[in-house]
Amino acid sequence: MGKASRKRQEQRARRTTLAASTEVNSVGDPRTLGEEALARLFRSNAPERLSLAGAYAFGYGELRYKQQEGTDPDWYQELDPLDALFLGTAWPRTFSCAFEFANARDAWLRVLRGTVHEKGVQCFVREAVTASEQLGLPVDDGKLMLALTGRLEAAGLDQRRLPRKLLPAVSLQGCRAVFGPSLDLRLPAPPKDTKERLKQFWKAMEKEPYANDTPRAILRDGLRRFREADLPVKTECGTLLPALYSALMAKPGEFLENMGEHAWAWALSLDEASTLVPVLDILLIAPELQLSVTDTLGRLFAVPAFTEPIPSAAMIWTSSPGLALPRLAFGLGMSEVSTRRKALTPDLLDWAGMHARMRLTATARALDADLEEAGSADSTDATPDESDEESAKRRDAVRKAVLRKVRKKPGVAADTNHRSDRPVERIWNADGSSVIRFATDSPHGQIFKEGMEAQQALFRQKFGRDPGPDDPLFFDPDADEPTPITKQLFDDVLLDMAERAEEVGIDPAFLLAWREVGYVVTEENRSMFTTAEVLAFTRAVTRHRQATG
Repeated sequence: MGKASRKRQEQRARRTTLAASTEVNSVGDPRTLGEEALARLFRSNAPERLSLAGAYAFGYGELRYKQQEGTDPDWYQELDPLDALFLGTAWPRTFSCAFEFANARDAWLRVLRGTVHEKGVQCFVREAVTASEQLGLPVDDGKLMLALTGRLEAAGLDQRRLPRKLLPAVSLQGCRAVFGPSLDLRLPAPPKDTKERLKQFWKAMEKEPYANDTPRAILRDGLRRFREADLPVKTECGTLLPALYSALMAKPGEFLENMGEHAWAWALSLDEASTLVPVLDILLIAPELQLSVTDTLGRLFAVPAFTEPIPSAAMIWTSSPGLALPRLAFGLGMSEVSTRRKALTPDLLDWAGMHARMRLTATARALDADLEEAGSADSTDATPDESDEESAKRRDAVRKAVLRKVRKKPGVAADTNHRSDRPVERIWNADGSSVIRFATDSPHGQIFKEGMEAQQALFRQKFGRDPGPDDPLFFDPDADEPTPITKQLFDDVLLDMAERAEEVGIDPAFLLAWREVGYVVTEENRSMFTTAEVLAFTRAVTRHRQATG
């Protein structure tokens, strides 16, 4: 080891020791360490000469300034430390909405893959989660985010500068996740038997009660739902992408008028290496090219991925703040990330994404009238020499044109197949909250009623009183006070049941899949889940069957 390397290592060790001792004295008041670190990082960094620690300082400073001024968008309340870091690298750029921000963040993180800075981001994530655990604060709590600033120097994240080519202003120029498919995209020619395929496509739409796992079948299901909502599915190609999203990803509480925006965000969120991207790019660009539904479907028939299983990674919502940090943390082997809303585990990440998109959209509904007025502007013709800013404006006009296609039924929820005779039913609200209703006059409903009564009896036996409105009905049997059953305990119970499942005639893969994804899908409760959730569960069952052979 050279003298310079040894000196840097010794300096880093001294900083770590100093930070550790300071941390002990500042746990009660984390502002001190953080404020001092902020001042140092502001002095030693500049917008185009940023370390990861400096980028975080800039992002945190921007977040706090906007909040103090009262000019922060609603979605700033959803940001966590990794979001703040990206915000700092992109400063002074602003984002039109939370979905654009999150897609740009994820695209930037993909740019860092394979570089030395990817390890820096991983170190940042570890520091954030560790600080959360040590201080007993959610990772997105304001005090935690300030205290984290004081730890980054000790972790060495102030030493290496991000080269200009890796900053978002350069690395995301023309990026699909931000600006949509390339203007030079050449669509495939429809196959010769397109006419027959179209005939079979529309005919099959009348028959399939549930979609299989190909984009073609799921799109058919979505178009059937849209047709039942009186949307022009055969004349407006702008309905195709929202229909695919609706049948695959949407919760019943999501309004049809929001499907365009959610579908657009989801389609752009995918890694460009995903096999589904060629399908989505056709759906994204078709309205801009003013293609007919027939022509659009014909070109989709020419893409192999249209008739292949949808990749599992494409069925997870990532286009919201607060999702990248826990996703990376779980990839690094961490089992839990505490947030202000909920302690997240790997099986809850997609649940968190669903709630985030619905919560953000519900908050923004008051601005819909302004968005509708802005969306009335015609899109402008693009030229090969247009700037990224001009391209973004043009893409935004196209996006809003897609939005208008599905706004003909304002206030109508996506659950167009609602039936009141389901034995088990989840009633969804537009903000992602829900309640479960069981028909007690059905056999399954009666079983559920008896189970709830038995659980209440166990509660009374354990605690000597009836459960109150804030008490967990399913509680930790070893706790002295009503305490929700932990995920670890529940997982252990499922694992134990799986080991003895065959003795009672139950498929152990069914229980292991439940343990993996966090929910169980049956014929009776299938309507409570999205197609993506059903596919995730069934694929987990298949994997565990193959593993246990």
